[in-house]
Amino acid sequence: MNVKQELIDRCKKKKRHAQKELYTMLLPYLVAVVRRYLFDKSYEKDMLQESFVKIFENIDQYDQKKGLFHKWAVRITINTCLSHNSKRRDIIEDEFYIEVHDLPSEPLSYSGISNKKLLTLLDKMPQPYADIFNLFVIDEFNHKEIAIMLSITQDLSRKRLSRAKGWLRKYFNDLSENSSHKIIQQFFLN
Repeated sequence: MNVKQELIDRCKKKKRHAQKELYTMLLPYLVAVVRRYLFDKSYEKDMLQESFVKIFENIDQYDQKKGLFHKWAVRITINTCLSHNSKRRDIIEDEFYIEVHDLPSEPLSYSGISNKKLLTLLDKMPQPYADIFNLFVIDEFNHKEIAIMLSITQDLSRKRLSRAKGWLRKYFNDLSENSSHKIIQQFFLN
C-alpha cells in the first residue's frame, strides 16, 4: 500500500477531504488487523474508530524515514486492540501447558489455510498466544518489538510463540484423531 506524502501532508493540515481519502484507503487494511487482534468482535467498530482518531491526532508524529505510513497506522491499530483486550480480560501468564512429548515431530505449515479459517482458529487460541502469533508470524514483528508493545520480556514472547505453535499442533492433532484427514483438509486447506 502506497500512501503518498502529499496526502499525509494534507491530513496534517486537517483537510477533511484528505482525511476521508486516507480513511477510505486504510479502512479495509485496518479492518483485517482489528479482526485478527480483537477478541470481542462486538467492539470492532469502536476499535476502528479509536484507531483512526489516534492516527489523525498523532499524524504529525509520523516520520517517513522510519517506515511506511500504513505500517505506522497498523502499529497504532494493533496497540489499540491489545490495550482493549488487556482491559477486558485478565491475562494469565501460564494458563495453558503443553507437554513436550505430546508434540508431533512434523513442522506446522500455515500457508494452505484461508484467512477466514485462520481467524476462526485464532479466536479459539488463548489470547496471550494468539497475540504473539499474530504479531510474530502474520505481522512480522520481532521479539524485541513485541516485548515493547506488550510490556513483557523477549523470553516470554518466545515462550508464548512456542506455546501458540504447540497449541496449533495439539489442535490439529486432536482434530485428526476425531475425524478423517479428508475432513480436515477440506475445512482448513480450501
